Amino acid sequence: MATYENADYVRTRATAVLLDMMQETDYREIRVSELVRRAQVSRSSFYRNFTDKDDVLRQHLRHLTAQWRESLEEGPEQDLSGSLIRHFYAHRELCLLLHSSGLFWMVYDHIKEACGVNVDTPSVLAYGKAAWAGAIFGWAEEWTARGMEEPPEKIKELSAQLASEGEPAQ
Repeated sequence: MATYENADYVRTRATAVLLDMMQETDYREIRVSELVRRAQVSRSSFYRNFTDKDDVLRQHLRHLTAQWRESLEEGPEQDLSGSLIRHFYAHRELCLLLHSSGLFWMVYDHIKEACGVNVDTPSVLAYGKAAWAGAIFGWAEEWTARGMEEPPEKIKELSAQLASEGEPAQ
């Protein structure tokens, strides 16, 4: 990642403008040339910071995860699942935007990365971490597909109900 003087500005502007553009334009139609023009950054500055427009979103997801991890370190007594649910809810507009743009797969890739699933991880550990990543993604994707209308407390309650009773009666 670039560390020159205005790198933070370029990353912040490119991210904000891309998210704005996604509100009005199909993601596949968004071109880097239009993105840099609207962000008022040079094309070379963009490519010093990002490989492509997908990378803008990947880096943004990493940044949000870093913020979540910092909040966990500040209050380690928090329960992990509740904290994660609140984090997703706090960024529901992004989740809904990625889902409506057909890009929610990025969240899965990001969750796997955040869980430490990679080719260097020993197999048994990698499979376990991948299972957790899949479970986290599963509930996040379903919640997002349903519009994230339930607040975090309700999601936590539903999870506890499922864990204690099994599948709820219809």
